[in-house]
Amino acid sequence: MLKLFSITSIFSSIIYCLSPFPIFSQVNSITFTSNTISPPVDLTPNTALPNTLIGKVNIKSNNANGFIVNAKSTNGGALKRSSGELIDYTVNYNGIEQGQLATTDKNLENVSNLITDCASTNGCDRNIQIAISQSAISAKPAGSYSDQLTFTLVAK
Repeated sequence: MLKLFSITSIFSSIIYCLSPFPIFSQVNSITFTSNTISPPVDLTPNTALPNTLIGKVNIKSNNANGFIVNAKSTNGGALKRSSGELIDYTVNYNGIEQGQLATTDKNLENVSNLITDCASTNGCDRNIQIAISQSAISAKPAGSYSDQLTFTLVAK
């Protein structure tokens, strides 16, 4: 029996200005670009899903004091089938295992200074991967599973 899942994501953008007439505009924005996972990934009962790239977060921030990136999951870190079954998964942010996300913000990155790459017009990319353990897949019915992730950028 093959099991299919899909993940959808949204993003949040926040833009700040320090004063009405700044010498230069402060830039703070975050966007998520999803990888096309087509056809959907087939999950089999006795096989785990290793870290799989689902997209990239692009950060643009020229704040000298740095920034914070938070993320949360609509389903509390689980892929959900329309009839309610859940498959837990973990998130890897820019090569760092973050565990399972909750429905409240989790701090993924906390930077206390300017990152030159992120301050450029192209910004800096952070890979977003997910992994699913073999035990999370066991005894789940076939179908389409999804979750929605929200990424937020906060300037310091």
